[in-house]
Amino acid sequence: MGFDFLDRVRKTSIAAGLVVSLIVWVYKGPWPALAFITGCAWSLVNIHVLRLLVLQITNDPEKHKLRIAAVLALKVPVLYAIGYVLLKTGRLPAAGLLAGFAWPLAVVVLKAAGRLLLGLDGKRRTLRSPGSGAVRGGI
Repeated sequence: MGFDFLDRVRKTSIAAGLVVSLIVWVYKGPWPALAFITGCAWSLVNIHVLRLLVLQITNDPEKHKLRIAAVLALKVPVLYAIGYVLLKTGRLPAAGLLAGFAWPLAVVVLKAAGRLLLGLDGKRRTLRSPGSGAVRGGI
């Protein structure tokens, strides 16, 4: 699994999260739905920042020391301060924020489990152009 996996997780989390938030809106009202979407966005930003951090560390940590320090210096206080403010205002239900924050993480686990069950990571599929000799004889 590469970084394209995280891109697919982001897209799936957004699409399915919007559907879930509409369902929450219908059954619980607008504030829990807004809390769910806000928590989901907060988690996706967190995952994106972690992705940037991993890219900086794995490419050349000596060359990118300043960038790594900047990402860490911004991630911890800014993201956690946003979370604190969201919880402290009391307008958005904490359960909705938590469910939204956990949503992309659940998508990661379910997508990874699906890939494992289907054996997609063990096989390397190559796409061949038609007529490249993949199938001989035809029907």
